[in-house]
This record gives sequence, C-alpha cells and structure tokens, in this order.
Amino acid sequence: MQVAALAITMCLPITANMIVGEVSDKLQSRAKKTPLIFGAKGDRFDLTINSLFFRGAPSSEISMLEYNRVKNENRGSVVPIILGFTAKKYPVVGTTTEYFLERTLVPKSGTLPLVLGDVTLGYLCAKRLSLKEGDHILTDQVNLYNLSANNPVKLNITGILEESKSADDETLFVNLQTSWLLSGIGHGHVKIDDKTSSESILSKNKSSITANASLENYIEVNDENINAFHFHKEQENLPISSLLAFPKNIKDETILKGNYINDKTVQSIRPREIVSELLEFVFKIKQFLNTSFILTGIAASLFLLALILLSIQTRKREIKTLFLIGCDRKTLALLFIGELAILSCMALLVSIITAYALKSLAIGLII
Repeated sequence: MQVAALAITMCLPITANMIVGEVSDKLQSRAKKTPLIFGAKGDRFDLTINSLFFRGAPSSEISMLEYNRVKNENRGSVVPIILGFTAKKYPVVGTTTEYFLERTLVPKSGTLPLVLGDVTLGYLCAKRLSLKEGDHILTDQVNLYNLSANNPVKLNITGILEESKSADDETLFVNLQTSWLLSGIGHGHVKIDDKTSSESILSKNKSSITANASLENYIEVNDENINAFHFHKEQENLPISSLLAFPKNIKDETILKGNYINDKTVQSIRPREIVSELLEFVFKIKQFLNTSFILTGIAASLFLLALILLSIQTRKREIKTLFLIGCDRKTLALLFIGELAILSCMALLVSIITAYALKSLAIGLII
C-alpha cells in the first residue's frame, strides 16, 4: 500500500512532464518544417492543427484557383491538401507528389498514389491493419444518417511508406482526384445499355438512353471503368482544404505571407507562430499542474510519515529486542531509513514504468 501511494504521487508529475515535453517537441518539429499554411478565413489554430496532423477538416474550404494563384508566384513549392475523409478511422489525405518530396517520404514498397483510386498507406496504418501492397481498403461512410450521401469507395493499395515517426505514419494518402471522388464531386456511372433496368431509365429513344438519379455508381476504380469517371466542376473551382507552402528563402516567405494580409477570404499563417501560442497556453496549464502536484506530494509525504510513526508504534517489541541484542539508536535509524529508501526506489520504478505506458497512450490520442 505504501509503495502504491508513493508510486501514484510520483507518477502524475512524471507523466505530465513527459507528455508536455513530447507534445511540444512534435508540434514544434512539424511546424518548423512547414513555413506557411494558406486556408479559408477562420480559426487559425484549427487550420494549423488540421493541416499539420490531419485531425478533422477545416470548417471552410478554398479552391484550386487559390492554389494556382499561390503557385504562380513561383516562390517555392506549394502543396494542396484535402481532408475530411477516413478509412478504418485513419485519415485519408488528398495531395500531390510534392508533399512526399517536401516531407522526404519514400515508399517502403510499391509506389505513390498516382492514379485515380490508388492509396499509399503510412507505416503504422499498414502495420496495424495488416495490409500490404495489392490489397484493398474501403473508406468510411461520411454520414451514416444521410442515405443520399456518397457511398464508400474501395481503394487500391499501391504502396506502403517508410516509417517517419510523424503524423504521416498514421495516414492514408491519395491523389487530389481520388479525394474529389470521395466527396461526391466525381463519380463513374455503371454503363447504360439495353440491359439496364427500366427503373434506372429516365427516357429512351432510338439514338440515346437517359438515366435518372438512381443509376448505380462504381465504388471501385479499375482498368475497365477508369475512363467512366468524371467531375462536375471546373478544375479551378474544385475544393481543397488548405495549402502548404515551402518558400525558397525567408524573402519569398515574407512576400507570400504579405500578399494575403488584407485578403478577405484567404489567410496565410506561420505554423511555428501558432504552435508557440498553443504551447504558451499548455505551459501555463503545466505550471498549475506542477503546483497541484507539489501539494499532492506534501500530502503524500505526511501520509507516509504517519505510516512510519504508526509502524514504529506497532513494532515496539521488535525495537526493544533490537536494543537488547546490542543495537544502538543510530543503527536503528539507519534500518528505518533503509526501509524507506527501498520503498521509495520501488515506488519510483513503478511510477516510471507507468508514466512511460501512459505517455505512449496519451501521445497517440493527442497527436
């Protein structure tokens, strides 16, 4: 009981400091590698976390027109990101090959998602789901309560990425066209011919057959039907969640950000600045927790002291026997100190093991 009480008291501050340190390092590392983010006007914290760690999707979108606008500045690499979809609860992110170059991500096996319907899995996704190149994965239903929502799509796994120890390890990557297919902007209809059910036919004459909205769409892209897929928007109007910009130098970064200072629909942010603001808030919470941990530690120490005094009272016979066989007060004190040291070491060991276990669990949930 004494070991458990000490271990719990030690475990809380150790775990809190470990988690804060790990989260801080991961946030700062990811932010420093992404100089600029462009997205729709709104919550900049939401835009930053979503774009860096693919947690959910921004509440508003921008279009490919903005992507072309930033790219035409010719001040570095610009990478579009499309969020908002999942498969087996893992985020499905639409992007271009430039993303993998900027993040130095390379396939462990197979290739990057180059064709409509292809998906490349992050290292941990493939490991946890026991999937490999050549397998398939079905995307999650966007809205279970909306019968008119776009159906899940069966994606072809064309590659597995090397481990990067980042958010990319827990992500599935597709190209932009596949993301638009998942959103329902693009689709491929089952071929219409004389064998098509009359329930799916709106009108029919000698020269043409017109289908109604009930015509079944393909849920998988393959070599036979890939040419049947099409999109219902102009290229420049197709939506994207955000843009990651990697300027050539500080001057280009400053100019790019400055161009959007007064923009009414698009904002440009430096992730490292946003992350610093977030961490300031986190460290304030940590200071408060440290204060509470000190008070808890004092309470635990008093509890331990009471247990020691109670132990001395209940062991009076044992102490008297030790005196009778020649044990002096100094030796007796050393025996109690040794006993306390053993209890403390055991409690510390238990608390460290528990803290590492809790840290791994918490980091997986937070980032």
